[in-house]
Amino acid sequence: MAVMILSAQKTLQYTDFVFANVGDDSENPQSLAYIRDVAEPYATAHGLRIHHVRRVKRDGSHVSILQDAMADNANISIPVYLANGGPASRNCTSKWKVSVIEKWMRTNAGATKQNRAPLGVGISADESHRMRTDDPEREPYVYKEYPLVDMRLTRAACQKLIYDAGLPLTPKSSCFFCPYKRKSEWVKLRSEQPALFALSEQLENRLNEKRTAAGKDAVYLTATNRPLSEAIAGVTENLFEEDPLFCESGYCMT
Repeated sequence: MAVMILSAQKTLQYTDFVFANVGDDSENPQSLAYIRDVAEPYATAHGLRIHHVRRVKRDGSHVSILQDAMADNANISIPVYLANGGPASRNCTSKWKVSVIEKWMRTNAGATKQNRAPLGVGISADESHRMRTDDPEREPYVYKEYPLVDMRLTRAACQKLIYDAGLPLTPKSSCFFCPYKRKSEWVKLRSEQPALFALSEQLENRLNEKRTAAGKDAVYLTATNRPLSEAIAGVTENLFEEDPLFCESGYCMT
């Protein structure tokens, strides 16, 4: 949102913002509401555009991350934890974020391998560890820009920009069941959105049904080697707990 505000103020020159929706059943509902009720009206009022894109299957239908994870297939796209607490491989970001945004850039921004288009990523200066070196082999149609890092704007500075613009702060953007959460975030989900927490438990159970059928060890949505309900039993918010793994690409942002 900070990049959009700076663009509205003509400090930055971005006019088009692409939202890769991984599924209305998968996104944090608060994020969807923020885009609908705050970001889109603000963009329209300032001559900016938000484009919604989704992953499209070969038959033209859309499939969400949650639908894919629940489906009768052996694939697990999300970043679950193995029984030893280590992270399993995952491809959710590349399939539901990177590839669909790249497709939009090719179709609408004239991006080609010979003339790659700039793609601004809203990582703040204090998250600069999430920046990635330009890699034409991996992303042949775009090159990334990090305007907030270039301007040395921290997360707190971005929040002040949003506050000064008279807007509410943005909620955390991620799938509601994303394993890249602190335990206290799971506790908050259980307390404030119990239906989504229950669905997360169902998802974890479903993944393990598929793992068992394939003769593989269990996986979990936390790094505790325990089912979700047990993993956060008795846990309360702890401001000093260690950060979990993070989505290093920057496409899933806060």
